[in-house]
Amino acid sequence: MMNSLLTNTVFSLRLRAGDVSNPLAMRLRTFLSPYLWAGTGDGTPDLALDLHAAADFRPEWCALCIAPMTIRETYAIGFTLKVVRGVMEDGTQLAWDADMRVGYRYSIARREVAFYGDEATAFIHLIELVRYFGLLVEQAKGTAVLHSSAVFDEKTGGVIAIAGVKGAGKTTTMLDLVLGQGHRYFSGDKLLLDVVDGRLRARGWPDYPHVGLGSLRQHPALVERLGSQAVAALDATRPDSDKILLTPEAFASAVGRSPIGSGWLERIVLPEVAVDAALRARPLRGEEIDDVLGDPRIFEWPHTFITSTWHGIPPADCAMERRVAAPVAAALGTLPWISTPGRAALVDA
Repeated sequence: MMNSLLTNTVFSLRLRAGDVSNPLAMRLRTFLSPYLWAGTGDGTPDLALDLHAAADFRPEWCALCIAPMTIRETYAIGFTLKVVRGVMEDGTQLAWDADMRVGYRYSIARREVAFYGDEATAFIHLIELVRYFGLLVEQAKGTAVLHSSAVFDEKTGGVIAIAGVKGAGKTTTMLDLVLGQGHRYFSGDKLLLDVVDGRLRARGWPDYPHVGLGSLRQHPALVERLGSQAVAALDATRPDSDKILLTPEAFASAVGRSPIGSGWLERIVLPEVAVDAALRARPLRGEEIDDVLGDPRIFEWPHTFITSTWHGIPPADCAMERRVAAPVAAALGTLPWISTPGRAALVDA
């Protein structure tokens, strides 16, 4: 029987699983590492999660599930999640995905979820539940969610954020820093920012890598290490703009992930790889930094995500705003922001 408390000091998860569900629980723990680690204490967790086999979701519960709901809809194959919902006489909430054979039986008031599913089909449902609810808790507690990749600089011990809107080139720039300049992969597409002891702390967040073929093709050695997962990068008929999903375990192994999931933020890089020119760097002035901080697209707002709120578990019922907490905004204004239009691949062209 597994009974673990996982935490990053802000969000905490109580994870329980019996022998049958232990493989799924272990895969979840691997996915969450190093961003959540084993904690101590008897305090109430933000979410208590019990894993069960799919066969244990009773037929009478399935029969109560009649209201369709889309938890997440995306063009990434396998990540569109749909359920039918219901409620038991005692108020316990139910949800069932017949295609993936995944069930939820949960108490909103107690923030407890009994999750039913098998390792072969339930993993996407499980990680989306945990990571999106975790982001909601983070926002409710004052964390800023930066739309950012990040690397860890082992020489300085600091974290470098690579931020920007969709398509700016965050993953491309992250791979250039990891594979070309010896940094360590820290976080894929989200960075959690809060102020601790007067300094801006950056914490990574787990994701399922969705990488453009153009980014991969600039790093043939990476494509080779990824093997069958990246075979699409060798297909000349597929455009650079196409993206493919890579399993988190394979991607982390191929690029060399940082052993730590928390560090001090050192600087923020703003790539623009769509600029058809050799890469150049320019520090932003104070008023330019203010403009970037005022752009809501550079941050993410979990309270607006149905994937974070569909179940109604608190703080899904709390009113939140699209506003970075004042201490975080002030600290961000003191750090170097570097604009890097262009592409590293053209520097020596």
